[in-house]
Amino acid sequence: MNIPLLRQLFVVSSSLLAAISTGGVLGLPSVLVQQLKSNDSLIQVDLDTESWIASVHGFAGAPSIFIPYLMQRWGRRLGFRVCCLSVLIGWIMCCFANSSLTIIIAEIFQGAGVKSLLLVCMMIISEMVEPRIRNQSIVLYGVFQTFLVLFVHTIGNFIHWKTISLIMCFPLALSIIFSFIWPESPAWLAYRGRFEESRKSFTWLRGKNKESLEEMNALFNAQREFLRAEMTTKTAKRSTPLMKSVWRKITTRDFYIPIFHVFVLLTSYYWSGNLLIVVYAINIVGKVIENSESAFIGMIVIDIAFIIGNLSCPILLKYFGNKPILLTGGAFSVLFLLGLSTVLYLQEIGTIAADSMLCLYLLVGFMVFSSTALYMIPFGVATEIIPLRHRGVAGSIYIALMSIFYTSSLKIVPLLIMHLGIYGIFLLYAIILIFCLAWIWKYIPETRNKTLQSIEEHFVRNSKDPDIAIGEEIDENFL
Repeated sequence: MNIPLLRQLFVVSSSLLAAISTGGVLGLPSVLVQQLKSNDSLIQVDLDTESWIASVHGFAGAPSIFIPYLMQRWGRRLGFRVCCLSVLIGWIMCCFANSSLTIIIAEIFQGAGVKSLLLVCMMIISEMVEPRIRNQSIVLYGVFQTFLVLFVHTIGNFIHWKTISLIMCFPLALSIIFSFIWPESPAWLAYRGRFEESRKSFTWLRGKNKESLEEMNALFNAQREFLRAEMTTKTAKRSTPLMKSVWRKITTRDFYIPIFHVFVLLTSYYWSGNLLIVVYAINIVGKVIENSESAFIGMIVIDIAFIIGNLSCPILLKYFGNKPILLTGGAFSVLFLLGLSTVLYLQEIGTIAADSMLCLYLLVGFMVFSSTALYMIPFGVATEIIPLRHRGVAGSIYIALMSIFYTSSLKIVPLLIMHLGIYGIFLLYAIILIFCLAWIWKYIPETRNKTLQSIEEHFVRNSKDPDIAIGEEIDENFL
């Protein structure tokens, strides 16, 4: 029996339990709005309150930018517990809510935790799970989250929202309990110079096979070099103005290059059209299909396509790298977007009948390929390429970009449709995605089956920081 592998899966299970609850958080607002509008509801809401219930999660994510700093300072487990506890408090408040204000406050707690849990869980998985199963474990977070969104939407027709809130407390409570059993991240412990604790954590998680020992040795060598460099520049930094010190940090190659890659990777999802169709599915399907009966069937088919794409991703990652899946799926997504734009334009000028089902077929094809390639892989790669030493500041930027892109990409949709038309917005998404895919193909390294240290070395090698020593013989005495 592979005990180290079971221990790694145990760590992953904590993140997947958290994903179950975050999926519930994302799916609950539509259930809340539907049930609170019913005549027998004790809590009555007006249009303004309804909009706050639906959108407050996005605004609540602002404090999440401090979570990466907390994790870099006090450890990954503490950051994970804080995020889970924030969401758990929100669920408990929902269980006892007797007013719309209490519900909104509960959603603020949930939003603050959910926004950062994605990054926190990906950091934990990327640092504690071996490269062979790391990518599949990361994308499973999205799969679990997606299924729970659809599950909550379904049971919301039969179960009261307070009962759903109570059910969602249990996965989070379990994930917090589990976090007291598994050890602290060995990468973070090495970053803090606590090498003996890091060694114990690493061997508990990964065992003592040759591959694991080589990876641990490379990690320790890199962090020793980094700590020595920090010690030699410590005195100089005391006399250096703050702005100059900050400028020196953000102009190092191993900081600004990964950050720009993160920007491109997140853009490839938020500005590809997948999120638009997920959130505005009813409106989009209604605009491209005039027949109401066909539009309802189209909604169901698109949901199925979304699930198929999500399930396909971890299976494909077993055989192919992140980049081939991302580029191939992204290229097909571009083709479907261009096809949608063309057909919608031809419908507008009367060349193709307005009740044609061609748009539905193209939408389904787009959702399958974009959900496979763009829904989770960009987030996983974006986490993997951030060097360990920069995961505090870079993590905050990561969360800020997610919040800004999520809000802006959805808020601007009505304006874009007004000025560009529905065919114009799909064309715009295709153009943006082409530029993102070209950058990913040319500059972003493959991360599948590579250690975090080897990925970091790709950026550090030509940076202004001292080179990281790798490839030295394993220090058996230290082990």
